[in-house]
Amino acid sequence: MKRLAIIDDDPEILKLLDQYLTKNGFEVGSFSDGESFLAGDYSKFSLVILDLGLPGVDGLEVCKKLRQKSNIPIIMLTAASDDLDRILGLELGADDYMGKPFNPRELLARIKALLRRSEVKKEEDVDNNIVMNYAARSAFVNGEELDLTGTEFDLLCVFHKQIGAVLSRNEIGELLHGRKVDPLDRSIDTIVSRLRHKLSNHFEGEIIQSVRGKGYVLLLKN
Repeated sequence: MKRLAIIDDDPEILKLLDQYLTKNGFEVGSFSDGESFLAGDYSKFSLVILDLGLPGVDGLEVCKKLRQKSNIPIIMLTAASDDLDRILGLELGADDYMGKPFNPRELLARIKALLRRSEVKKEEDVDNNIVMNYAARSAFVNGEELDLTGTEFDLLCVFHKQIGAVLSRNEIGELLHGRKVDPLDRSIDTIVSRLRHKLSNHFEGEIIQSVRGKGYVLLLKN
């Protein structure tokens, strides 16, 4: 049984999600602040649902501290108007987000999608100086492991399986999250930018390039 951590200072949301997710087959650990979560053993959880508007240590800081030690999937909960915080959260390594108020059924679907992508895949692929080890969910360039979050690894998988193909933001959204993206939603661009930055330390020039009006493409020399 998968264990989920919910970090939110709203007792009603904690109660609602605890009951709903337990009913749907998960074990739930509830935390009303970021300090108590970070002080515990968070390695026992499979996924974190994180409210950004926490008292004390806010959600962005929790995300940052967690990413320094773990690649556990993170779903952010944000107020509808918190576009800047949402983008910052994605830049700090969060995998997905939902605005408040939210539909618990949609949250459940996103939890399951993230957990599926985090499951072990017994496959290994080597190509163009990038080694994709799907069993360990890790990637290597010239023997050096890339420091990737779960979503960054999934995005690299999407690009790596279609090297040289231009992928639109909608195509990436479908392959990465199972849904199209809103025209004003910049989350795909943020995650692409994160991955591009990490790859830039290992390659000359940008190997993930923007194609004006069309999307993104991964270019590797044969």
